[in-house]
Amino acid sequence: MSPESRPSGADLERTLEAAEMAQYEDFFQALPSDVKEELGLDVHREGRVLRLTASGYDHPMFNRVMGVGLDPERAAEAPEAVLDRAAAHYEGAGVRRWMVQLLPHVEPDGFAGVAGSRGVIRLRGWAKHLGSSRQAVPARSELRVVRLDPGVSVGGQSDSRLAEAWADLLVRNIGFPAPFAGWLRALYGRERWHLYLALHGDVPVATGGMYLSESDLGPIGQLTFASTLPEHRRRGAQSALVARRVHDARAAGARWIVAETDEERPDRPNPSTRNLERLGFPVAYVRANWGPPKPED
Repeated sequence: MSPESRPSGADLERTLEAAEMAQYEDFFQALPSDVKEELGLDVHREGRVLRLTASGYDHPMFNRVMGVGLDPERAAEAPEAVLDRAAAHYEGAGVRRWMVQLLPHVEPDGFAGVAGSRGVIRLRGWAKHLGSSRQAVPARSELRVVRLDPGVSVGGQSDSRLAEAWADLLVRNIGFPAPFAGWLRALYGRERWHLYLALHGDVPVATGGMYLSESDLGPIGQLTFASTLPEHRRRGAQSALVARRVHDARAAGARWIVAETDEERPDRPNPSTRNLERLGFPVAYVRANWGPPKPED
């Protein structure tokens, strides 16, 4: 795929932001009531702005504001006003670690000074990777990849048991709170969600997920929930999972594939970023994250 054929610019940023917001809204709709209550989880939309809250899980991944600048009626609203509202909300919720995400075309010059006056800094950004589902994805691994569909069985385990194993493995690998396992299991069989396991023999060792969303670019395959057991890393698990998901997205009519990694910095290299680039998914842009510094205690 030539660089000229790849979407870019502010329109792409808005499209991918809207697609991710739709994914998270759907994710929160799958939330079991007991998990919601235990971790204080909530999603709130105000116009085109989406706010995630987890008062019982002090982590910015689930305490963040998305979609800033997407609402035509609020296009002239200063990002610092959004920052102030976010700070007031999360302080009231007892959350210390939160962030406001700003797309490159939304972030104003000199924002660091404005944020700094409020005790907010630029955290590590999130890089958006974009690639075509029509490309060949090089993936060599002795691991086997299965999609968790009805009727699938591995080592005598049914599809529902495999869905439990998928959720438990993801919680273990990433370090999510234990109640998240019930939430993640609720994604199995949900429309637009596809769950994958990489297996060593019949033993699950890595996870992957994909959410198929509609967008201005047509259907998009959004890759998510990548994790691998430490002792099975560097064996091609994630490359194999990416290749399978790209194949399935193409079969479902999606032209574009999106993934996200932590921003790579000279002092903080990210193997996942380099792996996706090697597989044909370069960074389209980096979304800045602004929030309070991580507490020392």
